[in-house]
Amino acid sequence: MEIRKEIIVNRGVSETWEVLGNQFGDAYKWATGLYHSEGFGTPQLAGATFNNRKCNTSFGTITEEIRAFDTNEHHLSYEVIDGFPGFVKKGVNNWRLQRINEKQTKVLIHFVGETQGILGVLMGGMMKIQLNKALTEALVDFKNFVETGNPSPGKIKDNKKNQNKIKTAA
Repeated sequence: MEIRKEIIVNRGVSETWEVLGNQFGDAYKWATGLYHSEGFGTPQLAGATFNNRKCNTSFGTITEEIRAFDTNEHHLSYEVIDGFPGFVKKGVNNWRLQRINEKQTKVLIHFVGETQGILGVLMGGMMKIQLNKALTEALVDFKNFVETGNPSPGKIKDNKKNQNKIKTAA
């Protein structure tokens, strides 16, 4: 399964990369459904400050591994290596930033996932619907955070609703 999304952020590409790439471990500050995240592991790619990220999410804890970290091309790719249900064989998220002008950046997401087995066949469609919604929400949250420095209204509402997950995660 593949999902592609994009949004325009009203900030320059360097400011946008700062949040996406350089603050990769701190995505919990802006992403709805993400209650804590932190980077760890010796960096394997130039420019990265670590190799992995652990996230407490609305559906459990996941671990991701950075696959691409290109500060010049503004490309970040990471794969979920632990925490997906057994019917999910693979999930890779690719983010790219494209400079539009000094004050605008196009943010593109390309998620590639693969399911397996009978459950994968049965649940694949539902998973795609949920991921499509989550990635749309993530882009709105990201845009808001980069532009204002504050979490989006949706993120704030989600944090209030799930306060117990935040306390146990931090």
